[in-house]
Amino acid sequence: MLLIASIKDFKNREVPDSISYILIFGGILLSLAYSIYYSTISNLIYIPISVLLLFGFSYFMYVLGQWGGGDVKLMLGLSFVFSSINLFSDKSFIALFINILLFGGVYGLLSTIFLGLVKIKQLKKYFQRYDVPFFIASIAAIILSIFIVPSPINIFIAVGIFMIFSIRFVFLVANNLMYIQEDVSKLTEGDWLAESPKDTDGKKIVPERNTGLTKIDIQKLKEKDIKSVTIKIGLPFVPGIFFAVLITILVGNPFLQLFTIL
Repeated sequence: MLLIASIKDFKNREVPDSISYILIFGGILLSLAYSIYYSTISNLIYIPISVLLLFGFSYFMYVLGQWGGGDVKLMLGLSFVFSSINLFSDKSFIALFINILLFGGVYGLLSTIFLGLVKIKQLKKYFQRYDVPFFIASIAAIILSIFIVPSPINIFIAVGIFMIFSIRFVFLVANNLMYIQEDVSKLTEGDWLAESPKDTDGKKIVPERNTGLTKIDIQKLKEKDIKSVTIKIGLPFVPGIFFAVLITILVGNPFLQLFTIL
């Protein structure tokens, strides 16, 4: 389901509700089947905590305008799939949550940098005088630290410099390349409106919400005969969730493994 959702997210910037519902109800059935097969309710006890953590976190990100509604529904399904009888298991919802924060964050960072590099010609016109020297100096410092500074200190220095470099680069991408003109006829529920058009009285036709446009908002824009609007696009994050799930299933969670050893 996550693989299909990732493809849909890349292609259409939205995840069909049917995929989320299959994951939600499938996760519930799997949890119940496990409980019946092993004659235990141990795996059901932690489901409320799993829902509170995974769904609660994703809903918080949704309210902040960082995630879409499809991401939230998928996370609700995962909270049932990853119900666990052992909180410190490599396959628990806690392990998944940590991996989503870690590997999902890495995915988001690298994807944003990749987008900026692909559209570097378009991005260059937004550079300030100090940006190019700063980027060159950062890359040179990373290379020199790797080859000159003793290991493992060189890794920490290189990562620190890379993060400083990334903050500026990601800022430029997010503020200049993540906006497009979209026909009102192609708008979908949840699209993030960057700036609302105004009516003849100078009032905004619809508000700009962190949670995106509603069906009523889109209908109002059509009734006012608005042809196109500027919307903010985000990187599809479902692939990041999918990547974190794969890591959890195949490898586990490196932090919990270290905690268990200690």
